[in-house]
Amino acid sequence: MNRSIKPLLLAALVSGCQTAPSSQTVDTRPGEISGNSESAIAGDMASRFVETIDNQQLPEVHLSASSDQSRAALATALSLWGYSVVQQPSDAKAMKAATTVAYDLTAFEDLVLARISTPNLTLTRAYRTNPGGAEPTTPLAVARDL
Repeated sequence: MNRSIKPLLLAALVSGCQTAPSSQTVDTRPGEISGNSESAIAGDMASRFVETIDNQQLPEVHLSASSDQSRAALATALSLWGYSVVQQPSDAKAMKAATTVAYDLTAFEDLVLARISTPNLTLTRAYRTNPGGAEPTTPLAVARDL
């Protein structure tokens, strides 16, 4: 009987080392996000950004975004709040005066994770998109670097 248990025990141990392929995938390209959804997310994130920094006026904002569509949507939203958005500062002095704002969208299953950040602040929120725009599905997460 001892001889018949050893092969079964060995097979059970070896099979425990194998994993099934993951069914969850992350798509970091926000290409599937419609223009309406992109604008709705950028508008909401821009307003939360302005509220969080207590409406202090930054001299200029230089955007670093994951795609041209994302950059354009956030630039429009921030300019509606009165921020001057520069695409590429022409010299080192202009770059030093501009605050770099990173903006990224990550599509995951049926949600889009949006993140906007400066060197001292990061805002993150998840959205569910629809043909007419997007709706937040999580509270706003705020991380400050004091």
